Amino acid sequence: MKILKDWHILQDYRSRLNLQDIIEIKQNILKRFGGMIRNALDLFEMEQNDIIPTNLSSLDNLLKGGLYYGQIYEICGVSSSGKTQLCFAIATNIALKTNNIVRYIDTKRDFCGSRIEQILLKQDFSKQVIDETMERIKVCCVYSIHQLFKVLCLLTVSLKEEGGECRTRIIIIDSLPGIIFKFCKDKKITVALNQLANMCHYIAKEFRLSIIIVNLITQWDVVSEEGPSTSSNENYSVTPTLGKYWLHIPNTRLLLEKIELRKRKISIWNSCQLEANLTCTLTINDSGISCP
Repeated sequence: MKILKDWHILQDYRSRLNLQDIIEIKQNILKRFGGMIRNALDLFEMEQNDIIPTNLSSLDNLLKGGLYYGQIYEICGVSSSGKTQLCFAIATNIALKTNNIVRYIDTKRDFCGSRIEQILLKQDFSKQVIDETMERIKVCCVYSIHQLFKVLCLLTVSLKEEGGECRTRIIIIDSLPGIIFKFCKDKKITVALNQLANMCHYIAKEFRLSIIIVNLITQWDVVSEEGPSTSSNENYSVTPTLGKYWLHIPNTRLLLEKIELRKRKISIWNSCQLEANLTCTLTINDSGISCP
């Protein structure tokens, strides 16, 4: 009996709240920190709304509707294959929508505002639409991997402050190999790539946006019993630049190849949600990129 009495005294000492107060506190905690029950149809509609069309019909069909939020996409190709032109076209098409902001991180110092303007002029947009579209493409130049980390950290602050319907839908990093190999020693490359991967995955998921990263490819001669191969493409082993660690970081890797002077082929190199080796063709012209 004494133990039971001491227990009630202890309970009274620990909490003097009545039952109604305790229930209200519990409800407030659940409301602030608990999970939210949603209808499956509402979740499906949210997912559909978070798909970002590139407005390049062939590419959107290849990607099953466009760019998905929370995903890292990588565009690979040899130098001068049209990777930057593809990024310009995607950035322009997405920024044309009033509520979309595009963040373009330029590491090569070759972002060309006049090219964006040319793309829009060739599509017969008014000066007001052109000015507003170019205003929604926010360009930042970085010259080292450390500056890139700093920009991404500052960007997380800016993204938290974005309110209303107008928000960042895509971040483009054009391109990665230059600042990685120029400023990182061999032993530090994996560390830098690991930090970058963590930051990009966090930003993409936390702020419901897509990230496009431009990468190069490395071609290796396939050595057979007859000796080194000739220059035939069939005798090349092609891999993305940045090493083995980076191989599985992007959710979807696209390979961009030159077919003719202006014609390009895009292939799904590998993806966690799309079928590999599917392809589409695009044409680079004065109005950006057109689809057959």
